[in-house]
Amino acid sequence: MQRIPYRKKGTAMPKFYISFENANGIAHDDIGQDLPGLEEAKAAALASAREILADNIKANAPTPLLAVMIANGDGQELMTIPARDVLAQLLK
Repeated sequence: MQRIPYRKKGTAMPKFYISFENANGIAHDDIGQDLPGLEEAKAAALASAREILADNIKANAPTPLLAVMIANGDGQELMTIPARDVLAQLLK
């Protein structure tokens, strides 16, 4: 069973925004996701990036994914993961 971090009643989870960059620019996340923390946001970003990369490969996309970025509710970028790192994790 996975443990969920304790939160005081009425305390909202932080919102994370996961955006994707290719040669055409950045597709910004305008909705965001309520997640317990940065590690969970990173896991969500990696899962989405894997799906995008798989679609890019299947379609022989001319502008494949370059990076995935995670920002907080204030718009501050917390993490950038290059696509090559996403692929490297899959090959481990």
